[in-house]
Amino acid sequence: MTIKGGFVGILVANRTQRKSVLSQYLAHSAAGVKLISFTPSSIDWKRKTVVGLHRNKGKWSIERFPLPQVVYNRCYGTDPKLIERLGAELGGNHCFNHINQLNKLDIYNKLSKWLAPNLPETIPYEEADVINMLERHKEIYFKPLLGSMGRGVYRAEMNLSGDVRVGQHYFAPKTVTNDHVFVQEHMKKLVGSTPYIVQQGIPIHQIDGHVFDIRSLVQKNDQGLWSVTNLVSRIAYKGSFNTSIFDKTCLSEDILKKLYPPYKVQAIMTSIYDVSLRTAEIIDMETNYHMGEFSVDIALDREAHPWIIELNGQPQKSLYRGIPNRSVVYNRPIQYAKYLCGQGS
Repeated sequence: MTIKGGFVGILVANRTQRKSVLSQYLAHSAAGVKLISFTPSSIDWKRKTVVGLHRNKGKWSIERFPLPQVVYNRCYGTDPKLIERLGAELGGNHCFNHINQLNKLDIYNKLSKWLAPNLPETIPYEEADVINMLERHKEIYFKPLLGSMGRGVYRAEMNLSGDVRVGQHYFAPKTVTNDHVFVQEHMKKLVGSTPYIVQQGIPIHQIDGHVFDIRSLVQKNDQGLWSVTNLVSRIAYKGSFNTSIFDKTCLSEDILKKLYPPYKVQAIMTSIYDVSLRTAEIIDMETNYHMGEFSVDIALDREAHPWIIELNGQPQKSLYRGIPNRSVVYNRPIQYAKYLCGQGS
């Protein structure tokens, strides 16, 4: 099959995702781009083809295609060997977001060279370090090294008398003790054999008693340059510190306007844009990740200072339902893919 113009494939985890993912991007596809969705198992390496879903003359159709010119990876935690092979077949950097399950400690170490004032202290989890981190910061978080969606995250805080409260998802503790050896052993059981990090807690500014974050979506545009698409906030349920299980989403500007005067809102947004774009530059400069988009999750402390809590290599697009001008969220990766189609392999 001969395909004119740019030919872009969206890699998804399984066949049931092909239609739902592709339909989102087709509605906002860049002109002159043929767009299909396909799965890792649909690749025929010998024939250098894929079986993909596409929209043809208003109808859904499954056909065999040559390997796309560019692949946009929306398959979370993809097998690195498959991605490496796909990259070798496509040539150049024609597979983007090839790594989307980001190592939190690696990211912290890369960013801390340049953005230390915006990063909470982060160390690899070691049983012996827990009490020291608590004594210094009074509030710490335990997070899986490769985790996402707030799964497996625990919070511990120490009060002035040395009592330690440990909980999951909510500030209300499940465990309260002044036995520090017990705390170490308890966390060891919760963490198990999974690699974890320990992160300094930030005294997050809340709105109406709810924790919120600011998700800065950073995407490459049709010229291959980074830009901040929007700032969206997830508002956690009351009593919860986990914004991944949120009550609602809205534009961050709407929250900031309720908390700060107009001149302050603009200054905060500018600082977040600056930190986000600097993060993107560092990722390009310090890693071998070829990212076309990612999100920077930011918390504001009581002085409105922005703290980078973590990066997400596969931004959750469902967050943007009901958000004004959300089409650009889907349009920009396809614009970037079209740009890559025009770059030699």
